[in-house]
Amino acid sequence: MSEVIKKLHLVYFSPSGSTEKIVKCIASGIEGLEVETHDLLTSGSREKNYTFSSDDIVIMGMMTAGKLFTLSDEIFACLHGNNTPFIGAASFGNSYYGIALNEMKERAEGRGFKVAALGAFIARHSLSPEIGEGRPDAHDKEIMRDFGRRAYEKIIEGDLTLHEQPKTNWSSSEQANKIIAYREAHREEPYELPPSYKTKEITDDCIKCGACVQRCPVDAIDIWAKTFDLDKCIGCWGCINRCPRHAIKSTSQEMADIMKYAASSFSKRLEPEILL
Repeated sequence: MSEVIKKLHLVYFSPSGSTEKIVKCIASGIEGLEVETHDLLTSGSREKNYTFSSDDIVIMGMMTAGKLFTLSDEIFACLHGNNTPFIGAASFGNSYYGIALNEMKERAEGRGFKVAALGAFIARHSLSPEIGEGRPDAHDKEIMRDFGRRAYEKIIEGDLTLHEQPKTNWSSSEQANKIIAYREAHREEPYELPPSYKTKEITDDCIKCGACVQRCPVDAIDIWAKTFDLDKCIGCWGCINRCPRHAIKSTSQEMADIMKYAASSFSKRLEPEILL
């Protein structure tokens, strides 16, 4: 063993919980290390600084929308690597992940990490449960654990080189490929949904438990007034998926039309992709 690794850090941005599960499943393939988690969902967590050394390993997970989801600038800005081995995981809804792995590699390297492994994994779509329903499933989890084990074996052997470089992941849908091509050509432009795509309502089923407020990444919910600040809202749909009473609903016709198209276009099962 040429490297002595002391701690495994799990870093994730996971509004609906799927990306967190993916990161933890990857980590389950690595045994014998102390584990520390860093949940970057809340605004307060992203105001801190997280510094990692060369004898740490970071497994990082983020959701995608053809590129890394919004807030990626803010998320990476609070991470500081010092030649720290890095295992990256991007979650996507059985459609495409576009340039997300390219972007993750570039951003991680720019923050002082050594990217040893990358993977793209399917999760149930945040707004359309029909897309990727039941994912990640038992087969996915087996792949994730094996991915974690193989990445760790590379790292402890001193191999921090990513031998398979990420490429743009295209879709089977011509319409989706137009979105991917735009995001590839405008890499520096942040991902952002128009306000009309993010409209929601809080129904009378709400018991004001505050779960949505506590887990909103951008503090955009007034539970007492039953309103959303759509300028702040990033459209992650975590509030919809985290509500124990299913009391928050999307009211956007634009998103309803997009999800209807997506559900009919992305029904074919996709498999995870890993790069080592």
